[in-house]
Amino acid sequence: MANAFNSMSKGVIFQELHVKGGDIIQLIPFVHAFYTLKSPLFYSDNNHDGNVIIIPFAMGTHEGDPLERALFTLTHFRALHFIVSHFPSYLFRSIANDIHIIVPPPTSIVLFTYENF
Repeated sequence: MANAFNSMSKGVIFQELHVKGGDIIQLIPFVHAFYTLKSPLFYSDNNHDGNVIIIPFAMGTHEGDPLERALFTLTHFRALHFIVSHFPSYLFRSIANDIHIIVPPPTSIVLFTYENF
């Protein structure tokens, strides 16, 4: 299993907190207290056999954490900003891990050329 929230590096979370600077730096000790521990994820396929798979938790944010979306958004903001700056005619709408890209229609469409005849 993989998802966007569980795929980001915890190191990137702390790096981005430092890069943003200002008052957000005050969150670093709080985030550090919760995100430096390696707590496991428990997964069950719900087939009532009682089997639970334990997945080591070394990446990403904790599900249900009130800061989860904010930390995720913080970590992918620079990459998204880079992409947006290279495609100025595209429209990007992003809420957490849902990114919608609206591409402008082509300016011209060539259906055939004289070389085809």
